[in-house]
Amino acid sequence: MTIESYQGYIVRGFAKQLGDGSFEASGAVEKDGRIEEGSDPLGYYPSFERAAAAGIAWAKAWVDDHG
Repeated sequence: MTIESYQGYIVRGFAKQLGDGSFEASGAVEKDGRIEEGSDPLGYYPSFERAAAAGIAWAKAWVDDHG
């Protein structure tokens, strides 16, 4: 998991390793200790870093649209 602060929110990017070695990405948005929104799976990536970055990007986009 990767965590960043973004416009008063905490955004999280998740990377779940799968059996074939790829990583499934997802994201979440938190404010004041409460989860505001979580994503469905966002796709599959060859590395932890790329999957976590996709989750962070999704969460930041959510904040931009709803924050």
